[in-house]
Amino acid sequence: MAGEALGNEVPTLDRETLIALLQDPAVVLVDVLAAESYAAGHLPGALSLPLARVPGDAALVLPDKERQIVLYCAGYT
Repeated sequence: MAGEALGNEVPTLDRETLIALLQDPAVVLVDVLAAESYAAGHLPGALSLPLARVPGDAALVLPDKERQIVLYCAGYT
């Protein structure tokens, strides 16, 4: 799978791979920046789930465990 992590590495995707992945309706794009950053601008179709809320809200925002999830932020967190 494109961008799959090996060990403790954080997988990354290049622009072309991301564009191809997002053609699949089973893939969900999640912006993990603060809500204010999301409101200021985000990739089309992305859901907002700030990193600090992931432990408590991921199951609510991302209930379909069969979907592939792609997270993005402005930089390394």
